[in-house]
Amino acid sequence: MSSPFSEISTGANVSRHRWGEPLRFERKTERECANCGLVKVTRHEFEGGQERHWTEFWRGLDRIECDGTPACEPFLERVR
Repeated sequence: MSSPFSEISTGANVSRHRWGEPLRFERKTERECANCGLVKVTRHEFEGGQERHWTEFWRGLDRIECDGTPACEPFLERVR
């Protein structure tokens, strides 16, 4: 029996995120991917007497709406 992953071949060069050192704030932590510049924000706040945790992803000033971690899309070098 073959793995379902052995049948998937996109031919794309997929990179993994390389998260930098965390910047810690009172109720959040930010890490930036060295490959693509995506920022992972982990938030923690109290709501209704319970602590809530969630993760957001940002590219520049745009929040990325997603169910998981967005793909790493490395910076493209500028050609002059």
